[in-house]
Amino acid sequence: MSASGSWKEYAGLGGIFGTGLGLFGLHTVHALSADESLRALFLGLLIPAGFAVGILAGGAQLRRLDVDGAQFPRVAAWCVGGAVVLSLGAELTILSQQARGVTVSDQMVVVVTAASAGGLVGLIVGVYDTRQRAARAEANQLSQHLTVLNRVLRHDIRTSANVIQGHAELLADGDTASIKHARTIERQAATLVELGDHAREIERLFYKSDAEREDVDLAALVETCCKQIRAEYSDADIDVSLPPTLPAVAHPLVKSAVMNVVENAVEHNDAEAPHVTIGSTTPPQDGDEFVTLRVADNGPGIPDSELAAFDRGYETNLEHASGLGLWLVNWIVVKSGGSVRFEESASGGTVVCLRLRRARAASTISTPSPSLAAEQAA
Repeated sequence: MSASGSWKEYAGLGGIFGTGLGLFGLHTVHALSADESLRALFLGLLIPAGFAVGILAGGAQLRRLDVDGAQFPRVAAWCVGGAVVLSLGAELTILSQQARGVTVSDQMVVVVTAASAGGLVGLIVGVYDTRQRAARAEANQLSQHLTVLNRVLRHDIRTSANVIQGHAELLADGDTASIKHARTIERQAATLVELGDHAREIERLFYKSDAEREDVDLAALVETCCKQIRAEYSDADIDVSLPPTLPAVAHPLVKSAVMNVVENAVEHNDAEAPHVTIGSTTPPQDGDEFVTLRVADNGPGIPDSELAAFDRGYETNLEHASGLGLWLVNWIVVKSGGSVRFEESASGGTVVCLRLRRARAASTISTPSPSLAAEQAA
């Protein structure tokens, strides 16, 4: 939790508990000072103070009600606002009755009880309002994701299909460079297949909830990915420097994220001697809470226009990525509760940093099962 988020959470809880305790205290003081029977004392304290107790109970349950800590002040504002509005309404009603010659006994009880009821109603409305806002924000984010998916599929698939069609026509004419054209067709066809795979994984990702995060061993996962990439790219020079185990909490599709990052570092590397280095760090500011997987290459680097699109969270006609791979990586890591950062390597290439929360219980660490791998490859 950030410092600002923590401050907002405590401020919101302070406003809610302060309102509840203040109103409960007023009910208690009045009940104890009244010269009434025990039954009247009990009912006079229990019933009106029940609203104040409801405010305290609601404040204590905010975290369980899926309310973001940064939104606690909004809930507190609704609570205080409800108490003020209903207490003013009660006061105006009393003044109206007095103007007509009607005497209202125990005016303070009426006003404080109305304030307690208003505070409880305001708290309920505030929780509903913040949850609705969170739902709308999530829907907007999903809409941005789908916009990216739609733009990339329309643009890249159309472009690749045009290239395939053009080279197929050249082959049909019996051009002497038919082998070269055939290889181009193979590459473009592979790009189409890769886009389809990424689109399918993104669809799975959007329907996976945060509760399905699991403990994984990043060291074993990286080893598995590197074996597959070395088998496909025999000349790939990949240097892995990781501890024996690297426990982290991640989405079940995290293997796809790691595979995409390492494969991109190898596939798009135009250096004379392509080299990829994989390591891990634990920044001092993170303590033992997070671990960062770093994948560095000596390639040409990621264009600034693509980085600008990732920083913004969506694409434009002028600034967009060349495919779905890095978008998929970013969304999987964010779904895992982490973040993605891009740096420039010492050789002028790119360093992709995947920051994930460290797993606590090493005994629960899992690696991708054969069935899951087969499902992802299907």
